[in-house]
Amino acid sequence: METWIEQHATLLQVGVSVATLLIWIFYAQLLFQSYRRARRPKIVINQMLGNSDKARFLISNMSQEAIHIDKVLVCMGSGEDRVCELVTDADPEQSSGEKDQNAMLSARLDEVTLQGPLGSGKCIELGAFQNLLNRIWRRAQKNSENGGTRNDAIGAGHECRVEIIVMAVYSSEKGVIGASRAFWRKEDGELHPEDVKTDQYTGFFARRRMARLHSQYV
Repeated sequence: METWIEQHATLLQVGVSVATLLIWIFYAQLLFQSYRRARRPKIVINQMLGNSDKARFLISNMSQEAIHIDKVLVCMGSGEDRVCELVTDADPEQSSGEKDQNAMLSARLDEVTLQGPLGSGKCIELGAFQNLLNRIWRRAQKNSENGGTRNDAIGAGHECRVEIIVMAVYSSEKGVIGASRAFWRKEDGELHPEDVKTDQYTGFFARRRMARLHSQYV
């Protein structure tokens, strides 16, 4: 045995070196993946308080660092009938009176807008589903009055897809990042998530897509 080891010492040494290199590469990959996972932004969109039109939505920042929420969109329908409404700020239709407008001017920013920094592990409420529906419905009516196609599926009694899109800025990522989650409103008015997870838009091409969408609502 000793003679065989002496005869193949060089080959054994090369084999040990290669095995050691592979082990180091394996652990380096694990460390890199762990680092990327810790630094990668993650936004979670959840539905709360049941499945009725009184359901509410929660936006949570599960990233390691704070994010800056820039814009929040709610879209209903699909294809050419898709209608989107910017819901970052409070609904102006609900504050049309002079007293309400003065109250909005004197209110804290976090009471009238979602825009701003959201710390790690923090969350912010988007609002009730019925209020969002009303805003989308008014947007659809305006589009119809301006010559656009009327989307009757947005009204009650129709099945319709609802998508919530969050556009934000994260310190370690260039450009605009985003997240979205889709829900289905059934004919009986019940709201159910399309998938169990929130889709994240943090890759290069995904950020470009978010940047194009963001530019439409500047």
